[in-house]
Amino acid sequence: MKKIDTKQYVDEFYKKIAEDNQVSDEERQRAVAYSLGYTDEDIELGGDLGLGCGNPIQNAKLKDGEWLLDLGCGKGVDVFKAAREMHGTGKAVGIDRLPEMIERANFIRDKRGFDNADFLVSDIDDINLPDNTFDVVISNCVINLLEDKEKVYKEIFRVLKPGGRVSISDIIQIKKLPDDIIADPIFHAT
Repeated sequence: MKKIDTKQYVDEFYKKIAEDNQVSDEERQRAVAYSLGYTDEDIELGGDLGLGCGNPIQNAKLKDGEWLLDLGCGKGVDVFKAAREMHGTGKAVGIDRLPEMIERANFIRDKRGFDNADFLVSDIDDINLPDNTFDVVISNCVINLLEDKEKVYKEIFRVLKPGGRVSISDIIQIKKLPDDIIADPIFHAT
């Protein structure tokens, strides 16, 4: 079986999404967003709700003044939701390995006036932020895209303050998949 360069394929797949400023199927995205617990107000924040598989903010129990880190933030919808829920106090930071995603997130942030939201280019398995910085770390359907998940979790606990919280929405594999599915690069990006 041919080995896929997963990271490269995932990057190419999501770079196309970042560069496409149009919502491909707004009605479908709204239906998915509602099913995950997002509201009309969340949808209006911007970003792209069609890329997640859950709603990690829902279980994060955010408090005013906290610092939150979103791993693989994409265009930033969960960062904006967190920034809004913290009422302008604290800080919501999103990281994504793709500069194109960070560029879109920064554009939306500036357009919407989220002063307590920041976005940085960074791998989630090698986070370029200091130890013990964040009260909450979230991720929405991103960790499954990386091969070395243990490295990701070590980074999460490195940047998390003692007593901090983690809220992750993701997919997991319970049984081995057939080789033809594993060999399909589209499978690795979605």
